[in-house]
Amino acid sequence: MNRTALFIVFLIISPIVYGQQIIMTGVLKDLETGKPIEFVNIGVYNKNVGTISNFNGEFRLVLPISFINDSLTISHVGYETIKIKIQKSKNIEISLTPKLNDLDEILITTKKKKTRKIGVKSYNRLLWLSSISRENDILENAQRIKIPNNSSVKVKNVNFLLRKGFESDSCFIRINFYKNSNNYPGEKIVFSNIVENKYFKPGWITFNLSDYDIYLDEDFFVGIEFIPNFKSDRKIFLGAILTKGKGFIRSSSQGKWEKTQGASSIYVEVEY
Repeated sequence: MNRTALFIVFLIISPIVYGQQIIMTGVLKDLETGKPIEFVNIGVYNKNVGTISNFNGEFRLVLPISFINDSLTISHVGYETIKIKIQKSKNIEISLTPKLNDLDEILITTKKKKTRKIGVKSYNRLLWLSSISRENDILENAQRIKIPNNSSVKVKNVNFLLRKGFESDSCFIRINFYKNSNNYPGEKIVFSNIVENKYFKPGWITFNLSDYDIYLDEDFFVGIEFIPNFKSDRKIFLGAILTKGKGFIRSSSQGKWEKTQGASSIYVEVEY
């Protein structure tokens, strides 16, 4: 087949291939204020296809035509989760309802408090967990945290080891807390939107959560969610160790959690 014939075949096939995609674009807004909502997780649950809204609440998602009978799950820690039918659509406006801030009762005692670091506090200098944060989607690492028996703990800080990355660029990172569901990260159990944006240098990174008043009374998972820069893919290198387990990773909003071989260097400091 000569070049002219190949070119003709390409012109014929291209519209067909393009037609096999579903493109959805839109903006996420607060139902009460009408303001755009940044960093909303949007995707097909457990199918590793998703995206996240940008600083203006806008999103663009390209899906295979085979997903036409599925639904999009749209979630944010501060808003009620919704599902919408997948369809070819442009510039749709989606309003989210703010969650009611139902605070659990906190028992104040006069007994002397203890502090403890729980999780993976070590790493192998020859190992690291390398992952790619795509241009418009998240990457999240999670680690199981076992709290002291019969205790209610206050989470003072969350720590993780960054081996490489972000030396010349800032990055938004969100801290999430998940229920332990059969030794997998389950539903979110803390609804504070804990996000920081700064220049992260290699080494141990600490998020001070003392002011958030996060109290937990059962084992949980803590997640480190890397927000994309909406410009290009980014490689992330976290500390890791093979001798410890209960580490998980996912590379898409609403994506499926996958076990890692070993664990990420993530731990929390609690007070109880």
